[in-house]
Amino acid sequence: MGSHTLRLEFDGLGAARHEMPTALEKQITAGAQEFLGAHAYYFTTGRVPINVNDHNQYFQIKDIRISNGSWVATFICIIAYDLLKKYYSHLSDEVTSEAARFTKTAFKKLITMSYAAWQQHKPISEMHFNRIEPVFSDLTGNHAPIIDLSAEDGVQRRLLFERTNSSMTKMTAPIGRAATHLNMWFDNVHLDCIKEKYTEADISSALSAFRSKLRNERHY
Repeated sequence: MGSHTLRLEFDGLGAARHEMPTALEKQITAGAQEFLGAHAYYFTTGRVPINVNDHNQYFQIKDIRISNGSWVATFICIIAYDLLKKYYSHLSDEVTSEAARFTKTAFKKLITMSYAAWQQHKPISEMHFNRIEPVFSDLTGNHAPIIDLSAEDGVQRRLLFERTNSSMTKMTAPIGRAATHLNMWFDNVHLDCIKEKYTEADISSALSAFRSKLRNERHY
């Protein structure tokens, strides 16, 4: 088993006094579970399902509250790396263990790269996290290949981007209402200090601009 920690530290306004309205607390929890769950699914299976839960056979997400200082929520994402050993079945035990340790580092890399891409209003471009299994495309297409990995990989990266948008809307809900800012940490990496809430309008505008850019690029 390997664990990763998402730490959300809200400060200012009521959060500075350890206060957080129940409705906002629920949004924070839902957003964190959606954020970690989407990335954990994508990491372990190469896809983002329609409904993201807080666990499956490969991982589980736990919510741990800390109330010292500002209002803090800590979420532990536990990934069963031993179950992933089937991908390294051809390797020796020693090399398999090393591969499992590398895999833990790789998940941390996925989170940081995905968040950095989201800050730039675009999906992650890294190809190493693509799914391995072939995806059968629509045979009615115009000479479409029987196995189309690249198209499906692009769809999954966009889904991950959109799911990150959705989760960030929930996690930033207290800003301006119960807190002035949010510090986000993943393991020992400081992801962001957010001082403005990401509204649905902001996200829709950024996503619309991104999709428009994609359409324009396809014409060249």
